[in-house]
Order: sequence, then C-alpha cells, then structure tokens
Amino acid sequence: MNLKYLYALMGVFLLLAATAAAGSFKAEMDVDTYVDADNADQSFADSDLLWASSQEGQSTKVVYLSFINLFGAQGVFKPEQIASATLALDAAQVDMPGKIKAYFLEGAAFETTTWDNREDYDAGVSSTPVDVDELGSYTWDVTDVVKKAVETCTEGCAYSIVLVAEDDASVAFTSSDVSGNTRPLEYITEE
Repeated sequence: MNLKYLYALMGVFLLLAATAAAGSFKAEMDVDTYVDADNADQSFADSDLLWASSQEGQSTKVVYLSFINLFGAQGVFKPEQIASATLALDAAQVDMPGKIKAYFLEGAAFETTTWDNREDYDAGVSSTPVDVDELGSYTWDVTDVVKKAVETCTEGCAYSIVLVAEDDASVAFTSSDVSGNTRPLEYITEE
C-alpha cells in the first residue's frame, strides 16, 4: 500500500474518532431508589415515589439514581468534552417545598441500598439547588457532576446522582417504573 494512502486513511479514522464524541446523549438509568433514616434497614427500589427530605438541616430521605456508563463507547474520555448536562424529573408530591441539590457518587446504587449501607456522595461536586414548590417537571444543571463522572469513570465504573433536600424540604419524585422515563440524564458533548 502506498504510504500516502495509508496517511490519508489514518487521517480519516482520526477525524471520525474526533467527531464521534460530539453530540447529544441520554444516559440509561440502571436503578432508582431512595433511603430513609427512619427505616434504616429497608430498601425502597420498588417504590413508585423517590423521596428527598430533610429536617432541621439533616437529611432524612435521600434519592439515589444509578446510571449505565457508556462514556467510552460514546468517545467521551475527558471532562472537557462535556458541554452541558441536565437531569429532569417529575415532582409527584410536595409535602414541604424547598431546595433539592444533585451530587456525584462514584459507584452504583443497588436495589438493596438502605440508609445503613448507603455510600456517601461527594459533597464537593454538585449542582446548584433547584426550588421544588409544586407538582411538575424540574431540571437540574448537572454539568459538573457528569464531568466528575467522566473524570472518575470513563472506562466503565458505575456512577450515580444523589438528590438531597436542604432546609426542611420534603419532595417525592416519580420513579422510572411509573414515569417510564429511564433516561432522565442528558449530556451534550463537544469535540
């Protein structure tokens, strides 16, 4: 094979590899559940509602959303490739309005996750809080969370997003089993 053609072929492959990462992707959810301090050894993975609550500044119920990691297959290998990321959920019940914040967790949430065996989220990597004050759809800008997931988990480790209520908020979101929305996380990449 002529060396000139070999270089041209390599150039085409490099161009395809560079453009393969640009686009819009929806991450498929693996598990959605919540944990409850008052029922510390109980799992809620089969619940229709996912509760995030706090009292007097302390979390009492926390939502865990575990996603299937396809970053490598999508050509996403660097955090800088993530232009933006959003998480969209529906509030199905608002007992006490308030702010809900999304955090990064390295690792999966399992259907057996309870308050007693839950993993701690990374308090240093979060979204800005979203005010949930009535029923309806809410969107979090989770760009920093997804960038951290790419940095930590490019080659297949699991990652989760954890929703934590602030102040005395108590909000329930519709689980993917009820809503059918198994892809609430969307991220846009750039070259």
